[in-house]
Amino acid sequence: MYKAESSQQFNTKPESPLRVAVFGASGYSGSELLALLQHHEHFTVVKAYASERAQTVAWAALAPQLAGRSNLLIEPFLGDFTALNDIDVAFLALPHEASAELAKVLIGQNIKVFDLSGAFRFKDAAQFAATYGFTHPAPELLPLANYMLAEFPQELSQLPLFSIPGCYPTAASLALLPVCESGLLAPASVPVITAISGVSGAGRAANLRTSFCEVSVQPYGVFQHRHRPEIANNLERDVVFTPLIGPYPRGIVATCVAQLRPQVNAEQVHAVYQKAYAQQPFVRLVAQPPAVQHVAHTPFCDIFVAVEEQQLIVIAALDNLLKGAASQAVQAANRVCGLAVNAGFERHLGLSGGA
Repeated sequence: MYKAESSQQFNTKPESPLRVAVFGASGYSGSELLALLQHHEHFTVVKAYASERAQTVAWAALAPQLAGRSNLLIEPFLGDFTALNDIDVAFLALPHEASAELAKVLIGQNIKVFDLSGAFRFKDAAQFAATYGFTHPAPELLPLANYMLAEFPQELSQLPLFSIPGCYPTAASLALLPVCESGLLAPASVPVITAISGVSGAGRAANLRTSFCEVSVQPYGVFQHRHRPEIANNLERDVVFTPLIGPYPRGIVATCVAQLRPQVNAEQVHAVYQKAYAQQPFVRLVAQPPAVQHVAHTPFCDIFVAVEEQQLIVIAALDNLLKGAASQAVQAANRVCGLAVNAGFERHLGLSGGA
């Protein structure tokens, strides 16, 4: 599925900061996007939008821990596309239906669109409809939309539409793609993935199931979660995926169990992971099973690999709002805009320059 990058049509480093609009800026992922972009020397946020029903609010009032002294306002989007005439890049942290409608209009205005919803994660319109429960309004875009799993880049199509993987698929795919692509898994192995996420994965809207007094550790979406087919597409094999909600704010821990081919040993498995991630600064191979607190508020995915005879366990931990959403979107934008992979992440990586 994944190919080495060869397309160069987007990869031109901007001479001046790119002008950015963020849609869904009042949500958890949208607010994290604003925080990342305000520290990015190559992007300038000039528009931040919430839904048309929202009131204008100062970002600093909505998320003071992220905004600091920013004077950025989050406004309702009332459909005025003329206000976007000078926008270079748009990030969509919106519901699937809204992104599916809006993206087509934005790319028609020559705006590069990075979509954090599930609106463009499938190539097939029938699979999309079966998974998300509605007919896609722009099915002609699905085969050309670029799926942006950062550590496994595909060749880019000509369409300036970039789909950011789901948080669970990011964790599961980073955990298992090295052994899937290397052919080390037994052909009949069906990986079993059990992943627990903090309540921020359900979004910012009020929800009884995620309220402080109600939330517990509970499985949901058994055999029916919309991320299961996305994970299966990425790994090119069927999977059993069970998500759980956990009583904590943010972060995912995914435990992935699979069977190796006969005669495959631990040294071979570890060598495959070392090769896959040696040049990937946002994936850290760790010696002990990772915890949510190790990755919360960071753009990293920590991966622990264990082998016992032909049994493989891979545990991946990441922040669902960052590596599972906003920071992966910025990684994708860096790649598309010809920037260094670390651009905008200097404070996380301890680097002195971002270009």
